[in-house]
Amino acid sequence: MEFFDIRKMPVSLWKNGAGETRELCCFPPATRDFHWRASIASIAGNGEFSALTGVDRVVTLLEGGEVTLDGGNAFRHTLKRYQPFRFSGEQAVRAQLTEGQMSMELNIMTRRDLCEAKVRVADRTFTTFGARGGMVLVLSGAWQMGDKLLTADQGAYWHDGHHTLRLLKEEGKILYSEIRWLLSYSLSEAS
Repeated sequence: MEFFDIRKMPVSLWKNGAGETRELCCFPPATRDFHWRASIASIAGNGEFSALTGVDRVVTLLEGGEVTLDGGNAFRHTLKRYQPFRFSGEQAVRAQLTEGQMSMELNIMTRRDLCEAKVRVADRTFTTFGARGGMVLVLSGAWQMGDKLLTADQGAYWHDGHHTLRLLKEEGKILYSEIRWLLSYSLSEAS
């Protein structure tokens, strides 16, 4: 289990100048050929998403104005706060900011042939089910995870086990993603 605070994470600027990324976690670590990856993107201008062959994305608006994702004939979807949206990484997608407002999104990427991500928002105490990986990001309130207290913009990630997140106040929201490994990958890994 690793903990993070997004306010203290290094920032990578995009080549096109339209935003920046903070990588939260990557499995396996420090590789471009990830199985799954979680990052926070701040979008400052309209632009294209990078095409990623064999990858699925789940994007969730965290802050700022709404963002419209234009996938051509495949879809046109407006991201709304805390509502995850899934699409194929191969899909050519253009992001358009509402009234030019900057926005911040959580982006979970998974290799389609290995695993998939389920992304949800919780507002009460719960236990994760994904024994093979996941991450949480506190949106509001105070949450207890093991012996660690987590507040807004803090979170954790793991690659095994079940974890209980206890809401310590009357109200709070936490975004979490559990990684489900596909049967074909699980069987080949075991041999």
